[in-house]
Amino acid sequence: MKFEDRTMTMISKLSTELVEEILSRVPMTSTRSVRCTCRNWNTICKDVTFTNKHLAQTTSKGEILTVVMMNCSLHLMRVNLQRGTDPTIKTTGKLISFDDSYQVVVSRVCHCDGLLLCTTEAYSWLAVWNPFTGHTRWISVEPTSVHHRKLWYSHALGYEKGKSGRVYKILRFSGYVHEIYVLKNSDSWRVLDVRQDWVIDYDNHGVSLKGDAYWYAKGAGVVGFLLCFDFTRERFGPCLPLPFECFSDDAVILSCVREEQLAVLFQHRETFEMEVWVTTKVEPNDVSWSMFFIVDMAPLTGFRFYTGGSFIIDEESAAVVVFDEDKNVEKPTRNTAYIVGFGESSYFREVDLGKITTGKEGFPHACSYLPSSVQIN
Repeated sequence: MKFEDRTMTMISKLSTELVEEILSRVPMTSTRSVRCTCRNWNTICKDVTFTNKHLAQTTSKGEILTVVMMNCSLHLMRVNLQRGTDPTIKTTGKLISFDDSYQVVVSRVCHCDGLLLCTTEAYSWLAVWNPFTGHTRWISVEPTSVHHRKLWYSHALGYEKGKSGRVYKILRFSGYVHEIYVLKNSDSWRVLDVRQDWVIDYDNHGVSLKGDAYWYAKGAGVVGFLLCFDFTRERFGPCLPLPFECFSDDAVILSCVREEQLAVLFQHRETFEMEVWVTTKVEPNDVSWSMFFIVDMAPLTGFRFYTGGSFIIDEESAAVVVFDEDKNVEKPTRNTAYIVGFGESSYFREVDLGKITTGKEGFPHACSYLPSSVQIN
């Protein structure tokens, strides 16, 4: 008998509880290898209880797990902004390919409920991927309308809130054509009847919250607003107010807070003053805001952040992390995270995230990530 076979025989005699305890300590970037080892381990890894235990074992108190797209690849990072310690951003590892036969080049990514919606280079495919379970659903992207320009689709991932559970859906739109794809027992896109009197810029990434998608949008007037797509009703809601007056040259970026609230970053085009607001109530038809903090970024960065960029916040630690490029605005060479802490002890840090190796979707895009055992139909 080979050594590997004897080892597996010995492990198979352990109790399920002990195996769960051992596997829960495996780094998150190695879970796919664990699942592929044997059928029993794969079954254990799918269990919700194991998912929660694994998350507790592999993350420290106060850490924010973050998925960051840089240089057309996805990276898992741990952001620690706890007071009393030096703020850190550590790269846990590069998330592996969906298909072991080749490395997928990712141009855009959306997050919802532990699932990642990835757009491949040249828009050849869409992939709905659960990095924790390793499950992937590949989706055809052939346009159903001659009015679509294939490379200029915007996307969102969300779910319908039904009595029998969540039904995950993908929204895509380009120009005045909007389509939806239902992951459950579907293999085609369905065109929606949308009367559009607003514009969402292609570079303006939306965010998913509680199954619905939100964007910073612009109407016939000059002032921007918040717009929601309700995946249950499959329709856009009314124009919702932002807590500030913003124009085309201002930076406006959306983010999620613990999968419970929306946050918005606003940076004025002339003064570089940066405001961050958090919702006290958010629904497809209603929103209210509370000021999180305000700071003058002129002496800290000297430039305006990118509207298509991203940021995360830690309310308890009173800190914000903005993901962008370095201060060499004309010819940046490094991906950079800018950390701003405020309150009793304010601070500012720059964290080098590595060299920019491609000009495609060059700005790093980050989203807080909570692993789940959600099954992809």
